[in-house]
Amino acid sequence: MRPMLEAVIYGRVRCRSTTADLMQETWLRLASVDAAHPVDNARAYVHRVAANVAIDHVRKEGRRGVLNEEIRELLWESSDALTPERIAVSRDALRGFRRVVAELPPQSRRIFFMNRFAGKSHRAIARELGVSETTVHFHIRRVLDRLAGVRDSLEPQA
Repeated sequence: MRPMLEAVIYGRVRCRSTTADLMQETWLRLASVDAAHPVDNARAYVHRVAANVAIDHVRKEGRRGVLNEEIRELLWESSDALTPERIAVSRDALRGFRRVVAELPPQSRRIFFMNRFAGKSHRAIARELGVSETTVHFHIRRVLDRLAGVRDSLEPQA
């Protein structure tokens, strides 16, 4: 019976050492079977346990492979790698953003900072400054539009 089980497992995993490990797992699963529940066809049952062990292993390895690939991409093949070109573009962007913020009307700059950096809602800013929520929205929209203009000017033209 052992050669038949090894063939079943090897047919799924195609590795002798993994087959040996999974044979051990098969025997452990069979040893934990509750003797109070009789099995009608012991040979078929043992065959199914071995096949299930192999299938479980293949699925687990598949999931592990996907996770390992994602980790590898995140750690080593990141598109966020610092290159001289990316550093230069980022510095240009930062200069552009600073220029836009420096040129903002004081009220727009204040409202924008209250919202984006202090985390205040439009309603809270409106109440604090004695203006309408529509006015707050208008100022934030104006700042975002100007910052988007800087961003868009840095994108490569097609």
